[in-house]
Amino acid sequence: KNIYDEFVNECVGRLQKVQVGYQRDDASQMGPVVNAKQRQRVLSYLEKGQAEGAECVLEGGAADVPGYQGNYVKPALLAGTLDNVAAREEIFGPVAFLAPFESEEQAIEMTNSTDYGLANSVWTSDLSRAARVAEAMCAGNSWINAHNVFAHGIPYGGINKSGMGGGVLSVETLFDYWRSLSVVRPL
Repeated sequence: KNIYDEFVNECVGRLQKVQVGYQRDDASQMGPVVNAKQRQRVLSYLEKGQAEGAECVLEGGAADVPGYQGNYVKPALLAGTLDNVAAREEIFGPVAFLAPFESEEQAIEMTNSTDYGLANSVWTSDLSRAARVAEAMCAGNSWINAHNVFAHGIPYGGINKSGMGGGVLSVETLFDYWRSLSVVRPL
């Protein structure tokens, strides 16, 4: 909580620099969401979140990319308490929600209180703390001082109501399709 305002300001500064654009343009850092229905869903979460009392720290919203049609959305940043729909549900769009916390234990409790568990990231200069917190948070994926970094062979999937509960980039994915059977016959 003692660095919350500084952290919010840093997030705003970084998100304002994100280049939304055509996904094959080298200058683009973020392409469109998957379709018009998803774009509308993302925009509706921004509205619902604010209607439930979230502070809109960075507006976000629909984005136009000159020369291209697409379902582009600018990054948005909401802040408040975790009883907000924008904090408790998976939006699958460029919307971040920030909430202050007093202690490591409270941060873990807040994270684990949601019904979802796709991914999280832990940001700190204390790597021992980061490892401890990442392990305690219920999610299929945890990053330390990074977010959305993927490598082949590392399982990717969520827990609770997130995803299918398995990794789609690893051999573990195949376990969903396998059926183990032992047949024993007397000789």
